[in-house]
Amino acid sequence: MNKKEISFSTRILRKQDDLPRYIVVKPEYVSGQTAAFAADIMLNDVGPFERNIRPWGKGSDVFFFNLTEPQCAKAKLNTNDECVVTIIPKL
Repeated sequence: MNKKEISFSTRILRKQDDLPRYIVVKPEYVSGQTAAFAADIMLNDVGPFERNIRPWGKGSDVFFFNLTEPQCAKAKLNTNDECVVTIIPKL
């Protein structure tokens, strides 16, 4: 994966209320990546937020990262909201 920033539109997800919100990152956005990596994240140009982008595992080729309540509040986003995510991999 090159170290340039990646932007895409997606939805904030949450499996249940007592679990963190998360973003799914499609494999084409992290091409060639096989392990977790650190990145700065922007949500609709709000941030940056430090996150670790991790493989989903369980036979899937997608990645994901969790979002904290304060991060969502700062970006004025909630579960199921659409947003533009920018991932800036750390060198």
